[in-house]
Formats: sequence, structure tokens, C-alpha cells
Amino acid sequence: MKFVPNILKAFLINLCFIGIIFASESCPSISPKIAGDSPNEQVKAIIDDVVCSFIELQSSNNGTLTSTLNLTKKKILPYINLEYSTKMALGNYWDQLELRERKIFERDIRNSLMNEYVGILSDLTIWEDIQISVDEDYTQNENLARVKVSLSIEEENESTTVTLKLIRKNRWKIYDLEFQSISIIDIEKVGYDSKIKRQGIEKLIQKMLKKS
Repeated sequence: MKFVPNILKAFLINLCFIGIIFASESCPSISPKIAGDSPNEQVKAIIDDVVCSFIELQSSNNGTLTSTLNLTKKKILPYINLEYSTKMALGNYWDQLELRERKIFERDIRNSLMNEYVGILSDLTIWEDIQISVDEDYTQNENLARVKVSLSIEEENESTTVTLKLIRKNRWKIYDLEFQSISIIDIEKVGYDSKIKRQGIEKLIQKMLKKS
């Protein structure tokens, strides 16, 4: 069933990411700013905050594409380190770019994720039936961490587990999501490498500017 993985991919952007079993009575949520500082505590708080926000949006009968887009910008993007995501997606090309060019690629990744998944979020009407658990065990290597998150839909027999990758500068932020050994950043990396090899990095940048 593709439905569950698509929800999780939409979370990431978008990147959403509550611990234990979520139910609407757990709202209002605890802000990640005052939650515990470990990677898994931050992931729980981020997911809680995002899901509560979408439940509130739907309870007000305002789950339009525009309102979902605005909520995504306000409640999801701040938890994502888009700069580091872009650096990983570009690989060796990153060091060849000036600051302005890096920002162009960063905006392209953000827009790509938004365009692909915001529609899924706006159509979703079962936020209160989503059950999410965050693994208490996580791996950490200096300022990088990996946290496993499981998701299922109430009364559905199937569940999905993904790994969220986080980086800490001032605070923990998500930069990638891995599902069945394939990550969003890996997919973006293959895409950019193919485009750059075909048309060159300068031409690609010009095309991205025309789209913006």
C-alpha cells in the first residue's frame, strides 16, 4: 500500500516528524523550543507540533491548498536544515558554487518538495487516526543523529518505519528521510548529477532562475 509511505514522505518536507501513540487529546502540543534536547525528544516535539497544527486547521474547516501551504511554511520548514540538505544533494558540486548559487539550489529543493507533497497534506483528512511512535533508541555521531519513526493508520494492519536524519548547529533539525534504504537526498543527488552532466551547472542555474 503506497498510502502510508506517501504520508511519511509528505511529513518530511515538509519533512513532519509524536512519540508514543498520537491522538487528538494530546493537543495542544509542546513546542520543540522547550522540549528536551536529545534528538528523539526533539523529533517527538516536532511531530506533535505539526500534527496538532494540522488537526486544528481541519477542525476549523480550512484545510485548503493555500492554508496547507502556509502552515507548511510556518510549521514544517523551520524544522528542516535546507542548507545542509542541499549541500548533501549536490555533493562535490557544492564547493564549486558561490553563496548566491547555493541559495538558488536550496530554493529549488524547497520548491520541489513543496510542490510534490503539499497536495498530499491538503487532501489528508485522517490526522486524528494517524499513530506515530518515535524509537527511544537513536544513534548519534557528534552533531549528526538518526532517529527511527514508525507510522500506521488506525484500523489498518500495515505500518511503515522511516529513519530521520538530523544535524545540530544551534538546535537539532531534520535534513533527510530514509525509507527502505533510500533517502530523499539520495534521490535529489542523482537528479542533480544527471542534469549537471547533461547541460552544465551554469545552464541549470539559469533554468532554475527562470522557473522562480
